[in-house]
Amino acid sequence: MANPMLDPAETQAELARVQVTLELTNTLLSAVASTDPVHALTARIATLCHGTAVIYDFEGSLVASTGEAPTQLIWNEVAATHQRELDLQIGRWRVRTRRVSLRDGVHVIAIASRGSETITEIGDQLLDTSERLLGAVHGIQYGATQRDRRDNEQLIAALHDGVVPAREHRFWSRLTQFRFPAYAPVRALELAPLDGASATEAQLTLLIGRARSEDVPLLVMLRRADMDSPATIAAIVPDSPAADAWIAAASEQFLLGASAPFSTLSRVSECVREAETALGIARQWAAAAPAPERLGAVLIDRIDLATWLLSHVDQRQLEDRIARTLAPLAAPQLHETLVAFFAAEQNITRTAEALFVHPNTIRYRLARIEEAMGQPISSAFAASNLILALYPELIGRWSELRSDPEGQRTATPIP
Repeated sequence: MANPMLDPAETQAELARVQVTLELTNTLLSAVASTDPVHALTARIATLCHGTAVIYDFEGSLVASTGEAPTQLIWNEVAATHQRELDLQIGRWRVRTRRVSLRDGVHVIAIASRGSETITEIGDQLLDTSERLLGAVHGIQYGATQRDRRDNEQLIAALHDGVVPAREHRFWSRLTQFRFPAYAPVRALELAPLDGASATEAQLTLLIGRARSEDVPLLVMLRRADMDSPATIAAIVPDSPAADAWIAAASEQFLLGASAPFSTLSRVSECVREAETALGIARQWAAAAPAPERLGAVLIDRIDLATWLLSHVDQRQLEDRIARTLAPLAAPQLHETLVAFFAAEQNITRTAEALFVHPNTIRYRLARIEEAMGQPISSAFAASNLILALYPELIGRWSELRSDPEGQRTATPIP
């Protein structure tokens, strides 16, 4: 029974407000069941306000948008203030905005209409309902994402532990749930931050997001070879052009080693060791490279013979041999000149440009190197030994010179 103390006009207004809210909620709820609920929700909001609906992330990027309102001008107004809500006029558009706190950060909902009456009548209810439903959608998506992450990590950990041939078909069945083509070749990867620090959950999330946006199937987890070593990121991806592009992009932010392609899951442990070897090569190259982010990924099946040989010998013995081979080049200037000379494909002019000196200076230094070595560096045997001894440095310097397709520098060489 109605409360006799309430004014009939107030009661009628409250009933009308509740009815509008219910209608809005019912209309917007249908978006939750959509395969893309955020975009579906945005489209329904735009329909209800007879205009435009926009959802921005905390940096101002469009999460979803539908309609013709000036989205950049709206964001400029939002970014200029810390107010939770705005009610403003932009040209012919009446705009309402609201900041919303979600699990992955603050978002902004904006509604805009050329007819200000609609915004006045239902703006509050529409923003209230949209905020609640957007929070619910993100909560559902967050829970699903967390379950996928857990299942993903459990699967790659099980593959790393080893798969007996008799159970391969079961593991392939699980891989197809993560969109891997059944029985198609895959690669094992090992990734490490460029600065040598431990890999983090944030970096893992970055790689997962990029793979999702580029439609690349991915198994991934953080791992440590032992308790004292920094964490790396272990991954498995298909051997496909899309995955190759993802690997190339990831190698701009990580040192990355990849195994040869394989389709027999009982070989995962062996191929993980290949990826670890490839990551070790990437670390060696990065230590000698001025710009490690330019090196690219090290794919074990695509490395040259010299790199392969150097990666399969005892590293302590190798370091001792290298030290003995380079001992005559005690002067750092001669060492640097020889590295640049081989990296520039034994071209004196390019070497001079790389070191910003006159070509005659390079000729003089090369003569001093040959005198110290006791043999001409044009000798095939002398050159091969020196190239192997300097190899990581050569790769780093070569990648730097390669970044300029013409092999030219703009600075004037010093005579």
